[in-house]
Amino acid sequence: MNKSALFNNWRKQAVPPTQPLGRKAASQAPDDPGFTLLEIIVVVLIIAILSAIAAPGWLAFVNRQRVSKVNDVLFSAMQDAQQEAKLDNLSYSVSVRTEGGEHQIAVYRSETASADADIPWKPLIEGLDVKDEQIRLCSDLAGTNEKGSPSCSFTDEKIITFDYRGNLENVDGKEPEIDNGIGITVTAPNSAGEPMEATARCVVVKTLIGSMEIGQGKYDSTSNPQGCPL
Repeated sequence: MNKSALFNNWRKQAVPPTQPLGRKAASQAPDDPGFTLLEIIVVVLIIAILSAIAAPGWLAFVNRQRVSKVNDVLFSAMQDAQQEAKLDNLSYSVSVRTEGGEHQIAVYRSETASADADIPWKPLIEGLDVKDEQIRLCSDLAGTNEKGSPSCSFTDEKIITFDYRGNLENVDGKEPEIDNGIGITVTAPNSAGEPMEATARCVVVKTLIGSMEIGQGKYDSTSNPQGCPL
């Protein structure tokens, strides 16, 4: 036997045959049984509990955001009417109503609105990510600049009119009675469609010279004097 044959014979005996890497890794890998049914049930229960805790808070936040957006539109409309009245030296009005389930608002020169067709009504929620059924309107206006009992089920128009100085206009020669102010409130409805006091936001005209404030919650002379008519 020559040297080459002797060397090859020695190498076969000294070095064991190699095993494919994949087969070796597979043979050394621990058993992986996956998740048990009990573990899956526990995880699902934890997720359900956390969701139940977080859902009411999230819903309340969303409702407040919607109401605030609509209330901002009301505030802006009242400011526009007051400023236009001063600029034009004429009376301007803001009207709000619910017509066929749609909440509407209009800003217009008072003396030109002799009929409903003359009033430039537009959707109150126009351009907002809000639906009409997601808000309720309330007000303590009984007539133009006239204070009455708060109501969230009105179908008539609620009107605030500013004179050429931006003050609340006298109606029928009478100075407006605005004890604690007059205003319009926006709320989110509950599952029964009733307004939720905690979500209430409003624009209230507090003085005869047309000073306006934004309030929240239900008005109470003791606990919440900055609240809203509900």
